[in-house]
Amino acid sequence: MRYAEIPVSDAYELQNAGGLVLVCTRGPDGRYDVAPVAWCCPLDYSPASKLILVLDTGHRTYADLSDSGEFAVALPTKGQMDLVARAGSMSGHDADKYAELGIPAFPAREVDARIPEGVAGWLECRLSRIVVEGTSGVVMGEVLRAEAVPDAWKLRVHYVREGLRFTPGESF
Repeated sequence: MRYAEIPVSDAYELQNAGGLVLVCTRGPDGRYDVAPVAWCCPLDYSPASKLILVLDTGHRTYADLSDSGEFAVALPTKGQMDLVARAGSMSGHDADKYAELGIPAFPAREVDARIPEGVAGWLECRLSRIVVEGTSGVVMGEVLRAEAVPDAWKLRVHYVREGLRFTPGESF
């Protein structure tokens, strides 16, 4: 094998093949928000599943879940990549993404969040802890409820870097 040095600023790409998620929140002003997040992984599974998200502390999503103590994580499909791109291209501080983008959604059952229709599944979470490192908030949450279509993992979109995403068994 031939190896090439990877710039340390790009080293995250070697591990960043986790499923892309949409973090769904509600702010103290009553407005719902949705933001694509590429850094999400399991933390624990017993007695209940827990997960970790890494969020920019300047984003509305971070402020919303910090204030409310709850959030939902929706699993977008390949067919929702336009939604992911559009939701990620605007700030929740400046716009009501659900209204402006016309996102059809339904209410979560255990937390106050809106789930975009057509996702492969979702997890409703209670905030457990946040650790701030620089401008990143490492958010830990406990899953209160989860729902998904059968074989949802096959529909997940995995993000490596801008322009490089894939679903299991397929690249695009």
